[in-house]
Amino acid sequence: MHQEIQQHIEEALSEIRKLFVEAATQIENLKVGEKIPATLLAADLAKVRGQTGPQLYPTLKVLFKGYPYVEVARGAHGGIKRLAVVGSGVAKQPADGDDGVQR
Repeated sequence: MHQEIQQHIEEALSEIRKLFVEAATQIENLKVGEKIPATLLAADLAKVRGQTGPQLYPTLKVLFKGYPYVEVARGAHGGIKRLAVVGSGVAKQPADGDDGVQR
């Protein structure tokens, strides 16, 4: 692959990394049991980039998939809900064994 193309890809990935770190920081600031609508998180992050939430949401879905210690639910009452503090080793699991995380 041409060097200019590789450089462009690296710069684009750097911007995606910044976006993911900002999103993760907001998620990590949630208290256990607290949740934030994924669309609201996308909208907040989009404002500083001169974009809209719907423009960023598909990219953020990659980060949300399998995110540790959170439950991601879709729909009107969905959102990103904090289950435990990362590193605590204690994530509350439902009695039926369904962790509710969409993968």
